[in-house]
Amino acid sequence: MIRAIAIDDEPNALGVIREYARDVSDLSLEETFTDPLRAEAFLQENTDTDLVFLDIQMARLNGIDLLRRMRPRQAQIVVTTAYPDYALQGFDLDVADYLLKPFGPERFRHALEKVRHNAVAVSNTADVIACPHQRGPEFIFVRSDYRILKVRIDDILYLEGTGNYVSIHTSAGRILSLQNMRSLEQALGDWGFYRIHKSYIVSVRHIDSIARKSVVVAGQELPVGDAHREAFIEHMTRQYRLI
Repeated sequence: MIRAIAIDDEPNALGVIREYARDVSDLSLEETFTDPLRAEAFLQENTDTDLVFLDIQMARLNGIDLLRRMRPRQAQIVVTTAYPDYALQGFDLDVADYLLKPFGPERFRHALEKVRHNAVAVSNTADVIACPHQRGPEFIFVRSDYRILKVRIDDILYLEGTGNYVSIHTSAGRILSLQNMRSLEQALGDWGFYRIHKSYIVSVRHIDSIARKSVVVAGQELPVGDAHREAFIEHMTRQYRLI
């Protein structure tokens, strides 16, 4: 069952979504909101929401701004708007589909097919897939929102655990993943990565310098936790001839 909500400051538009939703057996429209701020509070409390139908032009909060605030995002997004100019922005923010008003029931059902496809792709994919290579994997695949991203191991500088997600800092920028630190640590542990703190795993090859309570990775100073310091120094001494 797809648990959904709809956000639109036009009651008639919400009525259309309610009508179409009644004819879809695996869709449960839990709530509808004319106030995007109330919807935002609902999503923070109801993290099991699977899908949000989201209008863009709203009085109290623009839908694009709400999308940017929904991080980490637990639900898929189907944008519903009368303004085609917002399509590019919506897809840049990784929405499942873009419904241009007025849309009919067939187009509504087609959007739900995309939502189902995305959900199956995520659930059938392991948290982290290391791609084999004769000298070890060159890259991994990680979940980011409802996409599976390819990340070159050599490009990963360090990982930072933040709340419900992990920030993978790479030479090309930051990737937010809804995975846990342990799964990433296990996937990368044999390829030159080491946990220096409860919130940080670093690529040893990218370490610039080591101090007693910190390391510098690509110009960024990161703390070495008390619980990890002794094991980290021992590891560096054994593996990299640290003097």
